[in-house]
Amino acid sequence: MKKYKSLIWLLGLIVGLSSCEMRDELLGKGGAGENAGTLELDLASIYNGVTLSRANETVDGGTTTGSFNEEDVNVDNYTLIVTNTETQEEAARGKVSELKNENGKVVLPLGEGSYAVTAYNYEGENVTVSERPYFKGEQTFSVKKGIATNVDLTCKLACVEVSIGLTSSFEEAFKDDYSVVVDNGDGASQVFDKNSIGKKYYYQTPDHQSCLNASIKATSVEGNFVELKATIQKPADAEGGESDLEGGDSFEIKLTEEGSTESSVSIGITVDLTFTEVGETIEIPVGNIIYDGPENPGEGGGEDPEASITFEGLPATYTCTNGDDTIEGLQDVRILAPNGIKHLNVTISGEIASMLSLVGLPETFDICNMDDDLKEKIIGLGLVTEDEYIQLHAGTCTDFTFKLGGLLVLIPQVVTSGSSTFNLAVSDGVNTKDGDITVIVNPKEGE
Repeated sequence: MKKYKSLIWLLGLIVGLSSCEMRDELLGKGGAGENAGTLELDLASIYNGVTLSRANETVDGGTTTGSFNEEDVNVDNYTLIVTNTETQEEAARGKVSELKNENGKVVLPLGEGSYAVTAYNYEGENVTVSERPYFKGEQTFSVKKGIATNVDLTCKLACVEVSIGLTSSFEEAFKDDYSVVVDNGDGASQVFDKNSIGKKYYYQTPDHQSCLNASIKATSVEGNFVELKATIQKPADAEGGESDLEGGDSFEIKLTEEGSTESSVSIGITVDLTFTEVGETIEIPVGNIIYDGPENPGEGGGEDPEASITFEGLPATYTCTNGDDTIEGLQDVRILAPNGIKHLNVTISGEIASMLSLVGLPETFDICNMDDDLKEKIIGLGLVTEDEYIQLHAGTCTDFTFKLGGLLVLIPQVVTSGSSTFNLAVSDGVNTKDGDITVIVNPKEGE
C-alpha cells in the first residue's frame, strides 16, 4: 500500500513539474536569466473611438459592438506574440487568456533587449474580403534588467470597411434587382444586393491605393436598365494629409435617385468616410466621386464595334422526333459582351410554352436577375452555375456559354409535334442583341 501511495505522489510531482514547465514555455519563461526584466501589457481594441474589449464589460449599450461577435470584441480571445527584434525569435505566443496570470494581467518575464508585441483577433492578414472584422495591434518596446516595462497596446481595424445603403427615393424609383460591385483596386471585390444592404464587409487594405471602385446596375420601376460606374477618391487632406486607403477607413456608400425625365431615371451616390480609430466622420466631397461612362443605356454616342455583342451558335434550328432523348447537332450558345452582360432575357413560345409548368419555369425570365426559387431550377437544369450567376447578376460577365442540353432535350419528350422557340435577348447596358433557337418536333411514324 505504501508503494502505491509513493507511486501516486511521484506521478503527481512529475505532472506538477511538467505543467509548470509547459506554462513557462508558453509564457516565454526560462530564457530570461539574470538579465530579466518584465513586460506588463494592457491590451484593448478600439472601434469608432470606443474601447471595445474590457472583459465582461458592455460599452455604449452594445451599440458599437452590436455587429461584432464576442470572439472579435473580447481581447481575451486574441492571439498575442512577443518577438525579440534583434534575434527575430519568439519570446512568447498564445491566447491572451492563456498568458494572463492569476491576477488577470499579462505579465511576462523577458531578457534585456528590444521587442515587438503583436495582437490580433484572427489570421486575417491575407483575407481579401470578409464579413469578419480584422483587428490588429503592433508596438515595439525595450526591456531593462530588473525593470517592469508597461505597454499599452491598442488593436484597431486593419482592413477597410464598406457598406451600402439606400435612400427612400432610390427604393421608390428602382426595383430590388439592383447590384453593386465594390473593389479596392487590388483584387478584393464584393457584390452587394438586396440581401446585403446594411451589412459591413471588410476589405484587405491595398498598397498605395487611394480609391474604391463601384459598379452599380439597377432597373427602374418602369423597366429601364440603368448603370453607373464611379471611382470614390479618398480626400487628400483626410487623416492629416494621408490620401491612401488605410486600415480603419470605413466607407458608407448610399444610393439615391438623382433625377428623372419621362424616358429615364438616374442614379447618384453619396459617401460618408469614418476613421474608426477616432470615430470621426466626414462626407466625401462631390468632386472626389468620379463617374465613368453614361448613366443610362443609349447615351454617349454611337456603338463601338469592338464592344458589340456577338453570338456563337445563334440563331439555330434543330429538328427531332417525338420521343427522342437527344437532339442531333445541338450546340451551346456562346455570348461575348465586352461591356458585360447586364440582362439575358429568355422568352419561350410555341408548343413547349404551355408545358413549362412541368419544370416550374415562367415563359419569360432574366438569367441575370432571378429569385431564389427560379435560380435553383435554372441551376438544376444546368443552364447556369452558381459562380456564373454571381458574375451575371453583377453585370461583370463578358463571356458566357448558355448550356442548352438540360432544357432543350425535354422538348421531344413532352411535345408530340410542332415548333418551339427560345428567344435570347442580351443587353450590355448600351447595346441589345437577340436571336432565336427553334426546335421542330416531328411526330413518330404512324402517328
